[in-house]
Amino acid sequence: MHDPIMTTDPHTGEQIELNRLAQRYQLPKGTVYSRHLAGKRGMDLIAHQKRGSVSDAVRERQEQEARASYIEQAKRSPLARPLNHIADAGKMIGGEQHA
Repeated sequence: MHDPIMTTDPHTGEQIELNRLAQRYQLPKGTVYSRHLAGKRGMDLIAHQKRGSVSDAVRERQEQEARASYIEQAKRSPLARPLNHIADAGKMIGGEQHA
């Protein structure tokens, strides 16, 4: 069996096991362990992620989907449709009229 990994609670300065630190700050144990393995210490070890935060890759995909949606909406807008009636504009402004 492995010895528990010890760290310092950034608020109290107390030496504490990682799993106990996770419980204390209501974080998943795996999150605290992975942060510790990544070299994070102190407040970085126990910081709660902001709700709704996403990775850069996810944010980029969402932006691409939004751009594609805007393009599709623009294609269906009345201004994007061919203006066939322009050919008849000459008749409206006194152009040559045919009987």
